[in-house]
Amino acid sequence: MIKFVKLRQYHLEQVMRWRTHPNVTRYMFTDIEENMDHQLSWYTKISNDNSQKHWLISYNDRLIGVVSLNDIQWEHSRCSWGLYIGEFDVKLIGGLIAPHMYQYVFETLKLKKITAEVLGKNEKARKTHLMHGCREVGVYKNHIFKYGEFDDVYLYELMDYEWQEKRNRYVHLKTEFEE
Repeated sequence: MIKFVKLRQYHLEQVMRWRTHPNVTRYMFTDIEENMDHQLSWYTKISNDNSQKHWLISYNDRLIGVVSLNDIQWEHSRCSWGLYIGEFDVKLIGGLIAPHMYQYVFETLKLKKITAEVLGKNEKARKTHLMHGCREVGVYKNHIFKYGEFDDVYLYELMDYEWQEKRNRYVHLKTEFEE
């Protein structure tokens, strides 16, 4: 069973280990250093920001990764989101997270649109967005310079009415988001 546990300060060391692992950071727009002071500063900043929400993904009572809503714009009824799986023996679970997020964003928060940005080299994430109903709405060419080369950034979106057409596929979901 998948649950979403609110990010708390005592999770920060685990999150930092995941986030700095080469299998995670290669798909992130930025790299971070292993520095608990910086991690704590980041946590303090996001904890006081109502335009962000962060959870740890729990799969069968095991913490396996992080998912977040970002740039929540209540006045425009939209947000963006992202995730990473830090436990690589269960990395395929990442492909199951999107419907939970869509259910939460559209049915709990009552937002109208969710967006995502994905590095071009992250082909599995790009396919996952399309598989769960997002539309690819554009690409920023040579947008991120990382590890000595440029990479494209693909843009995805899903509207609430598009989710309503697809949600019957996911009625079995029992999504729990800790607030």
